[in-house]
Amino acid sequence: MQPHETIATRPEHRQLTIMFADMVGSTALGTRFEREDVREVEAKFRDCIKVLVDRFDGFVARYMGDGALVYFGYPQAHEDDAERAIRAGLAIAEAVGRLDTIAGPPGTLNARIGTATGLAIVGDLVGSGASLEWAVVGEAANLANRLPSRRRPVRVPRPRPTYLEGV
Repeated sequence: MQPHETIATRPEHRQLTIMFADMVGSTALGTRFEREDVREVEAKFRDCIKVLVDRFDGFVARYMGDGALVYFGYPQAHEDDAERAIRAGLAIAEAVGRLDTIAGPPGTLNARIGTATGLAIVGDLVGSGASLEWAVVGEAANLANRLPSRRRPVRVPRPRPTYLEGV
């Protein structure tokens, strides 16, 4: 789906939750593996993001190397967009941790996730051709962009067994 094919292009003010998802250690992968192998690992990472963002009704605005910029609240708004973004981020972190790639077995890859919610102007199409994208202007976009670099990887603890006494 090309954004300009399905979404109105008139800029508007929106309450958005913006997520940046970033793969931890991708630069180091480039020193250990061939470019084709790194490309395959990054493709699995991006596929994981796309599937889970779609599940929570978010919109992948752009892929950037080993990361993605995601909007919740545009083009489709929901009352619980912030919650959807958090749930998607946790799901991404968990799923990335389960990926089995040439980089290593499950547990090798990790994700950094940054989310921020706020008013933004969205809807301007900028660029041309393959670089055509939706621009977002607002503090939430700037904050969400900076958060992953300041965070440790998101690790979702594995559930512990629950035992009933006397059973």
